[in-house]
Amino acid sequence: MAMVGAADNRYTRDIVPALRQNATPKLLIWGEDDGFQKVEYAERFASEIPHTTLVRIPDAGHIPTDNAPGQIARALVDFFTA
Repeated sequence: MAMVGAADNRYTRDIVPALRQNATPKLLIWGEDDGFQKVEYAERFASEIPHTTLVRIPDAGHIPTDNAPGQIARALVDFFTA
């Protein structure tokens, strides 16, 4: 239930100004077939939040770690070793 609450934008909107000012690199991994949160949300986030890298995972849904764990692992390795 906590994850459901965290997904509600009423609980996450307040952090956006801080993210826009933060220079820490961010990695956003998103399933292209996410029926709950469309990939367009990820694209918007990545375009509006500086230092954000978006990795789109084809044929993955809302929890891409279930559908594509190898691709997730590769994205993490690439991000943290770049």
